Amino acid sequence: MKKYIKSIFFLSLILSVVTFSSVVYYDAKLGDSYYVAKGTSLQIDENEILRCKDAKDSLSVGKSTSINVTGHQTQISLFGLIPIKTVSVTETEQTEAVVLGTPFGLKIYTEGVLVVGYSDVDTSDGTKNPAADAGIKAGDIVLRVNGTELTCNTDMQNLIINGEGKPCELLVKRNGETFNVTLTPVMSKSEKQYKLGLWIRDSSAGIGTLTFYSPPLGIAAGLGHGICDTDTGELVPYKSGELVKAEIVGIKKATDKVTGELQGVFSGGGIAKLADNDITGVYGCNCNIQGGENVMPIALKQEVRTGKAQIITTLDDSGPCVYECEIEKVYHNDTGKIKNMVIKATDPKLLEKTGGIVQGM
Repeated sequence: MKKYIKSIFFLSLILSVVTFSSVVYYDAKLGDSYYVAKGTSLQIDENEILRCKDAKDSLSVGKSTSINVTGHQTQISLFGLIPIKTVSVTETEQTEAVVLGTPFGLKIYTEGVLVVGYSDVDTSDGTKNPAADAGIKAGDIVLRVNGTELTCNTDMQNLIINGEGKPCELLVKRNGETFNVTLTPVMSKSEKQYKLGLWIRDSSAGIGTLTFYSPPLGIAAGLGHGICDTDTGELVPYKSGELVKAEIVGIKKATDKVTGELQGVFSGGGIAKLADNDITGVYGCNCNIQGGENVMPIALKQEVRTGKAQIITTLDDSGPCVYECEIEKVYHNDTGKIKNMVIKATDPKLLEKTGGIVQGM
């Protein structure tokens, strides 16, 4: 009898440990929020190890552009018996998008001028840097000089040169906050001009691939990552910009130590007005996009699985083509907006042309 009781005890202990470990594992693996198509319920596991039960309480999630969304809470449990966590579920009417894979060019103009670095000024009294001494940092945005709004690099250069060395007041934006800085330009001994000791930039341009177009929203998206300044590594703070037609003219192949890239040229008129430069990509509105036959359903986060998949992209003048790849890992509980899965290029033609997945694809 004692052996029987002891066996039951150890079995119960093992079952408790396994159950506790499973709850901890799935609690860490599962996300805290999900989207579902309107009128459907959340389904996490096709094998029904994890089961979802909607709560009665509704969540107020408002309205997003032209797409109505409603929400509620759902409890996820093991076999419908052991609670794991309660997640928020948002219902959306947006279920399809036009998949593109076409090249585009981007022209982006900054808000004011972007500080990208320093350059010491050679004066008659030795090298000096008024901007660095005043606390100006790379990544700062200079909006005004002595009350005059800046629209390009030339504006700032002319204001400093024509200021005859008098103290000037800069309106600076840093991390969303604005403040004033007063500093005095110095005369460059070699260039015979007044300078602050700054490298600045007012625009950027590049080539990429349009990912999708959403007719209900009238928005196109491209790249899958934001446009960052090459010197600061930060997202380029844009004031305006345009997505234009482009052609791929070459490919810099990827190697073990070098990330490849698509090489192209601007080839025509505008596709869309730049609406956002976000960490998830660039977005255009007021789109002029032809076609729309390649309509596909949007896979929601919980529907993405590891295994074989396809890439649609343009590598030459033959237009968008389909290439094989494989989804190796999916991070459902990754709260970041990007890098939520790992993709491996497997298509022989894709590997031959690019060496893998390259920048701009």
